[in-house]
Amino acid sequence: MKTSTNKNKDVSIKFNIAPSKHYGFINFINLALKQNKPVMISFEKISKSGEREESKITGTFRFEGKDEAGLKQLEEEIIDKEKKRKKQHQKRVHG
Repeated sequence: MKTSTNKNKDVSIKFNIAPSKHYGFINFINLALKQNKPVMISFEKISKSGEREESKITGTFRFEGKDEAGLKQLEEEIIDKEKKRKKQHQKRVHG
């Protein structure tokens, strides 16, 4: 996420996404892009004891595609990998 200060200084923060969650995240972004729907972001605080509390801060924005051809190619790669994974699973189960 990126923003800037009143003095036009760039500020950014990055969140790690586990490799096992990449497909889900990319599919979520593609859904929001294709349907041109706003995306709401909120945060959850989790205490050391595991207690969860919804943050009082939320935001709404829309994703914009910078590289439509690249996004399409990425989506096709994900679909191909998913097909291969399912095919491998079927071989293990039925093989």
